Amino acid sequence: MELNRQLIWKLSVIGLILLVLWRVISEPDTISRVLQYTFQLLTPIIMGIAIALLLNTVLSYIEERFHLKRYQGLLIVYITFIGILAISVVTLFPRIYSSLSSLINELPVYIRQIDVFLGEVNNYLKDYNATIAQAIDFARFEDRYSGWVETAVLSSVNYVSSFTMTLINFLIGIVISIYLLKDKEVFARMFKRLLYALLPVGTAKTTIDIFQEMDYIFKRYIIGKSLDCLIIGVLAVIGLLIIGAPYALLLGVIVGVLNFIPYVGPLLGMIPAFIITYFYDPFTAVLVLLFIFLLQQFDGLWLGPKILGDSVGITPFWVITSIIIGGSLFGLVGMFVSVPITAMIQVVLSRLIDYRLNRKNLNELL
Repeated sequence: MELNRQLIWKLSVIGLILLVLWRVISEPDTISRVLQYTFQLLTPIIMGIAIALLLNTVLSYIEERFHLKRYQGLLIVYITFIGILAISVVTLFPRIYSSLSSLINELPVYIRQIDVFLGEVNNYLKDYNATIAQAIDFARFEDRYSGWVETAVLSSVNYVSSFTMTLINFLIGIVISIYLLKDKEVFARMFKRLLYALLPVGTAKTTIDIFQEMDYIFKRYIIGKSLDCLIIGVLAVIGLLIIGAPYALLLGVIVGVLNFIPYVGPLLGMIPAFIITYFYDPFTAVLVLLFIFLLQQFDGLWLGPKILGDSVGITPFWVITSIIIGGSLFGLVGMFVSVPITAMIQVVLSRLIDYRLNRKNLNELL
């Protein structure tokens, strides 16, 4: 009877896996939409868990250091946390919004400048080779791509709407995190009881160890990378102000935020800074490009390793692969969270591989 149950269970799992693979192959768009909808639905809970994980270290420290009760520690931690956020928003957001509005208003001027520049390039190509000029056809860029301005404005409206939804989810996440931290021992005990009830004792213990290691990696990466991005953002704003670049605060914030994405982020931050500054002054744009490049080298070669060390322990190939997959499925948010999630998956797979190799007595040979 026990053998039949195990056989039925294995066949059911294999059937489910084959069904999912068939759906992925036959209808990839459907799977993508389901994943996106699930991610959007769980976003407040994910944010709440992330905030709770980040603040739990601080809460535990001040409770032990000052012998505070739980509600006292929660008050101190969340008043400080929300206060820092509020000060940052009140100080930075109006200036960033003003710079962004000014930039959108000046887009038609930039479009006309591109039109003039490409018109000159087209005239030069006509003198050099009429066939090439006709094939490329740079003429009347403004007429052909005047919709770019409207598209940019509509995109900014969509981003504002997305930002509003993100803000709402973040506020809900804060509330969820408060309840998680308030009863964290209760949740931890429930989780342990569930694991020991469903799994063999050794497997349950290993699973708990894996979650503790994942928690350590997540907190170390997020806190370290946030500090790294803050320093780079501040240095970027100071450097851009010294150079005399327009919208220094906006560009510095973009560089700092996108720096959170390894490898790809610095390039994404460098391109808009160069393009926007180029319309203001080409020489200044070259200085901006050189400054951000040197800043990113400083971050990659010294600051990042100093702060983060080997916090995630995954190779550049898997980092870039995870960024591509995360970005294609969940956009910019997916690019931000892809690296720590990949690191957590690696922890699980590494433990599973070690377990299987140990059972085959191959761990020391491979």
